[in-house]
Amino acid sequence: MSDYNNSSGTGCFRCCFSFTLTLGLTSLFMWLSLRTSNPILSIQDVYIPALNKTLNSTSYQQIYLDLKLDNTNKDKGVHYDPLNITLQYYLNNNGTRITVSNYTLGGFYQGHNKKARRKNWTEMYGVPWEDAANGGVFRVDLTTAIRFKIVFWKTKRKRLVVGADFEVNDVGKKKQYKGTRLKSGATEVVSGRVVIGWF
Repeated sequence: MSDYNNSSGTGCFRCCFSFTLTLGLTSLFMWLSLRTSNPILSIQDVYIPALNKTLNSTSYQQIYLDLKLDNTNKDKGVHYDPLNITLQYYLNNNGTRITVSNYTLGGFYQGHNKKARRKNWTEMYGVPWEDAANGGVFRVDLTTAIRFKIVFWKTKRKRLVVGADFEVNDVGKKKQYKGTRLKSGATEVVSGRVVIGWF
C-alpha cells in the first residue's frame, strides 16, 4: 500500500512538473515570436551641390539624400506608412534651426531581415548660403507609423519619430563616412508647430 502511494505521488509530481515545463517553454516561445524590434534607419549619403565650392554656384538648390531602412526582425515584416522627412539647418551653429526642406516618401512593405534604400533629390529653400559657404550642420527628422506582420496578422500602428544631425563639408558632402543612424526622441514638425516626440 505504501509503495502504491509513493508511486502515485511520484507520478503526480512528474505530471505537474512536465506540465509546468511545457507551459513555460510555450510561453517563452510565444514571447520570442511576438517580440518586435524597430527598424534601423540611417542616412548613408548626402550631397548639396550649392555648397560645392568647385562648382562656384548656388543656383542648383537641391539636396540628395540616401536613406537606408534595415528590418532586423528575422521572422516579422514591416509595413511603413508614408515617411515624412524634414531637413533643418543650424544657423551660425548657435543652436537655432531653420527648416530648409519638407517632403514625403511613399509607404511600403519590407520583408523580414531585409534592407531597403530610398535615394532622392528634393528642393531646398531659405538656406543662408553665405553662412553655409564652408559647409555646416544640418538635421534630418523622420516621422512615420509602422505595423509588424507576424505570420498572417498585423500589429497595431506604432508611431516612429527619429532624427539625427549631420555635418556637410565645403564640397557639399556628408563628413561622416559611415551611415548616420536616426535615433528616437527627435523633434517633430507638424503644420508649423514643433512637437517633441518620444518613442
